[in-house]
Amino acid sequence: MGMCSVCNGLDGLNETCQKCHQALIDYGRVMDYYEKYEAYMPIDLNKMSNGIDQDFEDELCPHYVICSQCGETSVYLVQEQ
Repeated sequence: MGMCSVCNGLDGLNETCQKCHQALIDYGRVMDYYEKYEAYMPIDLNKMSNGIDQDFEDELCPHYVICSQCGETSVYLVQEQ
């Protein structure tokens, strides 16, 4: 199990929108938006059932991101350390 530097405040998410090239706003881990108690489950257990390919095996942390300009939403995968 790796550690997400964005979740732990060590790094910021400095990515831009693929459509309009404006800054993306990080809204946190995808797992935090699931069912009521899902955010309290072990992260690796959530990764096995979240429907995102290879995030467990490749140690990636999925984050919801929204473009500050056009409002485009997507999932950005942060490489864990």
